[in-house]
Amino acid sequence: MSIFPTAEIEGVSIPRALIGINSLLGWSHTSQGRDEWIRKYFTAEKIADVFVHCIKLGLYGVLGPVYPRLNEAIKIAEDRTGQKMLFISTTIGDREVTSQQAKIAKEIGSPICCIHGGWTDSWKLENGKLTNFEDCLAIIRDAGIIPGVACHNSERLTIVDREGYDCAVFVTPINKMGFYMNPSRESALEAVKNCTKPVIAIKPLASGRFDEGRPKEWLKWVIDTPGVSSMVIGFMSEEEATEDIKALKEIFGIGF
Repeated sequence: MSIFPTAEIEGVSIPRALIGINSLLGWSHTSQGRDEWIRKYFTAEKIADVFVHCIKLGLYGVLGPVYPRLNEAIKIAEDRTGQKMLFISTTIGDREVTSQQAKIAKEIGSPICCIHGGWTDSWKLENGKLTNFEDCLAIIRDAGIIPGVACHNSERLTIVDREGYDCAVFVTPINKMGFYMNPSRESALEAVKNCTKPVIAIKPLASGRFDEGRPKEWLKWVIDTPGVSSMVIGFMSEEEATEDIKALKEIFGIGF
C-alpha cells in the first residue's frame, strides 16, 4: 500500500509520485557524453540500488519503457525488498514491435502501457485524426493491459482526448520552465486542465534545469497544476532520491 496519495486508473491505484528512469538509462536531455557515461555506469544492479532506496522511503512506482535493463533492475529490486514495484510501461523502438512489447509488459506485470511520446508526436495526422492510431492502442488492450498515450505535444494530447481513442491516461511534460512542453507552455497547461483523463506529468524538474536548491518548489508547482494526477521524478543517486522524496512527503503532508 502506498504511503502517498493515489489516483485511480481503471481500478489501478497510481501513487501521485513515481520514479523516473531517463537519468538511469542514458536519456538525460543534457549531452551525448553524459548519456554515454550513464549507460556505462548504471548497470541493472546499480539502477536497482536506487530503486531499493526509493522503496525503503515509500516510493515504489516507476514509469519507463519496456527495456531489458530496466526490466532486470525492477526484478532485482523486488527480489531484494520483497516489494512488488508498480511498473507503468511505455513502448520503445519501432512500432512494428508493439505486440511483442505489450506481451512482455504483461508478462512482467505492468498494468498500464503507454504509446511512446516520440511515436505520438510524429504520428501521421490526417483530417484532424491520427491515422490508424487506434490499432496500436488495440494491440495493448488486447494484451490485457490498460492503454495510455505519452506525448510532448499538447495538440496531439487534445486530439486523442477529443476523438475518444481508447486511452485511459496521458503522460506529458509539465514544469515551470516549459521544457519539452510543445508547442508552448501555455497551450500544454490548457490542454492538461481540460483533459478528460488522468494526466501523469513527466520532467517536473525540467531534466535538471530547475532553480538551484529549489526542487520542492518546482515539484509542488507541478502537482498543483490543474489536471495533473501524478508526476514522475528521476533520481541519479540515493542522495538525490532522499532529498526529493523528503520534499514530496512535505508537499503531501506525510510524516517521516
